[in-house]
Amino acid sequence: MNNPLLLILFWILASCGMPVSNFQDKEVSVISAEKTEWSGGRAGVKGIMYTIKLRKKNNVIIKSLMAEGNKIPFSQNISGDVIVIQGSFQYKNNNEANVEDLPVGSSIGSTKKTVNLKDSWIEYTLEKSNISHRISIPKFTSVETYEELAP
Repeated sequence: MNNPLLLILFWILASCGMPVSNFQDKEVSVISAEKTEWSGGRAGVKGIMYTIKLRKKNNVIIKSLMAEGNKIPFSQNISGDVIVIQGSFQYKNNNEANVEDLPVGSSIGSTKKTVNLKDSWIEYTLEKSNISHRISIPKFTSVETYEELAP
């Protein structure tokens, strides 16, 4: 093992499939975190649907979800040792013009909601404990859908 390249290769292979320690805990680890943007039936109504999958080792109770700086109402489904958390954040963009109000030939500019990517986490407790724990969500992967989502 005197060759540094072999040593690097060993550490890469040894760490494959293992979550980063900040994104795993003794009881819970993040499997995936996805977000899907949707737009409503009214002008300017938009939102983001968040889906987070966690692997649990013991019985945990999810208390709150913070996604990109916003506290999100959520629902959860448990199947075996996997918890699927889904939450939707709705916002209205009053600055967005209706297509009917735009002059012919003008382009529609998209407005992006500002987000705080550093502030994403899930708060949970163990079944027989009152101590709160937080696990960080590193990044939400954007997923495009061809179906219409209902918020």
